[in-house]
Amino acid sequence: MINFETPPDRRLLAVALRHAFRRTLRLLVVCGFLLLLPATVDLLADRPVRVAGWVVAALVFWLSPRFVVRGAVENNWKTYGVPIAWQLSDEGLRMSTRLMESLLRWEALETVELIPGQLLFRVNRQQVVPVPIAGLSPHDRDALLGFLGGRGLLAGGEQAAGGATVTG
Repeated sequence: MINFETPPDRRLLAVALRHAFRRTLRLLVVCGFLLLLPATVDLLADRPVRVAGWVVAALVFWLSPRFVVRGAVENNWKTYGVPIAWQLSDEGLRMSTRLMESLLRWEALETVELIPGQLLFRVNRQQVVPVPIAGLSPHDRDALLGFLGGRGLLAGGEQAAGGATVTG
C-alpha cells in the first residue's frame, strides 16, 4: 500500500487536462486552419466581408482550446482545489479529501500515463484522474512506478524505465 498527500495546484491540473484533451484541442486548431480555405476563396473572389467572417471564425477556433482548458479547470477545481490524500492498494486508487472519498478500482483503468510531475489514471479517452507526483521523493516515485508497473498499467516504455523517466 502506498500513501501520500498532495496540495492543490491549478497549473498542474491545467497541464493534466490539456494533455488528456489534446486530441480534441488539436482538432479545434485544425478546424481553424480549415476555415482559412474558404477565406482564401473569398479573398480571390474579392469578397472582403466574407473573408473577415471566415478569419474571425478561425480565430475563435484557435483561441477556444485556452477557454476549454480554463473551463475544465474551473469545473474540476472544487474536487482538486483542496489537499488530497492518495492511497494505492490492491483495491485500487483511493482519493480522499475533506469533501469526498472515492475509489477507482484497477479494472476500471485503461492505462496510467506519465507526464511531467504527474500520473494520469485514464479511465477512457476523455476521463482521467490526475495525480501530482512532483512533490514525492525519487525513492517514493520509484516505489509508486514499480507498483503500477507490476500491475501492467503504465503506458509505453515507462514500465521498463522505472522512475528514471519521471521529472518533477
